[in-house]
Amino acid sequence: MVANQELDRLIQGRNLDDLIAEFRAKTTGQHSPELQRLINRIRSEPMTGKLALLCTRPHEEWRLVRMNGRGKPMTLLDSVFHNLDDAEWAIFKLRMKRHFDIDLND
Repeated sequence: MVANQELDRLIQGRNLDDLIAEFRAKTTGQHSPELQRLINRIRSEPMTGKLALLCTRPHEEWRLVRMNGRGKPMTLLDSVFHNLDDAEWAIFKLRMKRHFDIDLND
């Protein structure tokens, strides 16, 4: 219930499906104010347990990682991506599930 209220506050009357489509069309760069608020929220977490992307080969490969806290090595997760948009979409879906219990499909 609280998560839904927070989501409503972030998107301010915009249709969530439209914001998700906007993100899918352009995973990086400038977004609408409502989508940017949503992205900022799901990226704002304590370092311990935070999901992130690690570029393992410049412009070629990204890995999903879990941060383990300041000064501690990150944990490499199984997901490997060869396209930044695919990597950003994957982490967006995980964060939406984590913060708002919303399952997104490809």
